[in-house]
Amino acid sequence: MSEIDNQVSKKVSQVINLIETKDYSSRELITYFNNIMNYPSISDLERELLVKSVEIKLRTKFPNAATKIFGGKGAKAQEILEGIYKELEDEFDWSNNRVGSRVKVCGSMINGTVFVCWYISYKNDKGINTGFHYVQKTPNDDPFFEIDFRILGKDENNELEKKRFPIEQMEDAISLYKENLRKVIL
Repeated sequence: MSEIDNQVSKKVSQVINLIETKDYSSRELITYFNNIMNYPSISDLERELLVKSVEIKLRTKFPNAATKIFGGKGAKAQEILEGIYKELEDEFDWSNNRVGSRVKVCGSMINGTVFVCWYISYKNDKGINTGFHYVQKTPNDDPFFEIDFRILGKDENNELEKKRFPIEQMEDAISLYKENLRKVIL
């Protein structure tokens, strides 16, 4: 039994199990959400776990309803990357970036192969490229940062270097991206 399991009542565990396994309508899930938010006798941890269960179910089965309640699925990624980009913009010269200097949505999110993917990238005129991605593969997965670096061109081996970081290691991810930017921004 995990430490979290010890802090969650049996009743809350049963409700989480019901939310995750039963085939509820969007209206029933929204009612669950409202009840969870208004129920005074559960701990903050229990409330957080219950809300997360409802959010995952809504985002998976009823994305429009989830967006109305929780906001866009990529809002958190955008907010985090906007803050990172602002920090990087103050430290580096982005004027010669060949791929647009802003936070952008990944093609993999647009085509539906991943749940959330937003990124910042820099490509110079020699075809050297680095990207800073916020990725969440499915609603059930934890998000992570992915930093990539590659040299494009017919004379290059086009090998893509990628390193993943848990969200909690954001400073390490930013440090690696800054190292990459120092190589790319000549």
